[in-house]
Amino acid sequence: MTTPLALPSAARVHLRGSPVLTPRRTAPSARSAPSLLVRAEGKARPYPKAVVIGGGWAGFGAAWQLLKHGFDVTLLDSSPDPGGLSAGWRTANGRAVEAGCKGFWRHYGNIDALADELGIQPFTPYTSSAFYSPKGKEVEAPVLGDLPRLPTPFGTLLYTSPYFTQLSIEDRVSALPLAVDLLRYNATTESYLEYDQKSAKEVFLGDPQNGRLGASEALYDQFLAPILCALMFAPPEQLSAAAALDVLYGYVLAHQDDFDVRWCKGTIAEEIFAPWVKRMREAGGPNVVLGGRRVQTVELGEPGDRARVVVSNANGTSEVSLFLFPNVWAIRLT
Repeated sequence: MTTPLALPSAARVHLRGSPVLTPRRTAPSARSAPSLLVRAEGKARPYPKAVVIGGGWAGFGAAWQLLKHGFDVTLLDSSPDPGGLSAGWRTANGRAVEAGCKGFWRHYGNIDALADELGIQPFTPYTSSAFYSPKGKEVEAPVLGDLPRLPTPFGTLLYTSPYFTQLSIEDRVSALPLAVDLLRYNATTESYLEYDQKSAKEVFLGDPQNGRLGASEALYDQFLAPILCALMFAPPEQLSAAAALDVLYGYVLAHQDDFDVRWCKGTIAEEIFAPWVKRMREAGGPNVVLGGRRVQTVELGEPGDRARVVVSNANGTSEVSLFLFPNVWAIRLT
């Protein structure tokens, strides 16, 4: 028998100084039982209602898991077509427009599992990828998972080294001191905090006057700084060195094939989110996903009171008490 999901009380929203309610067992939902509802001995088990605020990947993932475990879920998002940065849109002539990077890397196992669960095949094969600067192509990464596996991080470094087109061998070799930083920065809590106090730029360029080597300016300006901007949406001088090293390790160095990427065959909204919403509505009813609802407040009240989520709809009209539950769990994911 499947064990229902047990959420800690900390998962509920606690706003405006209101005491957090202790969840109690509620009556089953009046709407028809979802096909994914967890059942024990042939009977549907009643669970509290859940409101998920925010309709990006995290919000949909939370709502999907709660729905599968028997919760009566409603996902709210201010966009008419929820999906976060993956929502996108089409122009008047039908051209798809999506914001941000839309690659799916090999270590995105949770999204692969979701695609299998939905019975969809939205992805291209893994492809080589290239990184460009204003000077042109800086480096091209082959499909590393197709090559003989070497100990981390030698495979990544060896197989990509011939593809650096703008950097000299000396510039590439200047990355070696970073290997020492990757070994040291999280060896202890103290070393992590030490790196956290420094900027990524400070650590990556080193301090040659005090005998601490770093990357060459060419390697930093043409590759390291731009790739950190792409991965972390901020220039290295504004980033914690510890956080930057975490990202470089996780995306590039932890496993040889971690940087292998594939793409959606169409838009993410149409190829992934549309069938996802369809399955959720089949399981939980038409109101399980509601777009065009901007949440204003979440009020939990005193024990025994009814909680409410106050929203405004697409045309700005306030819908006070759109949700009024004696036993509500709310999760906000931003």
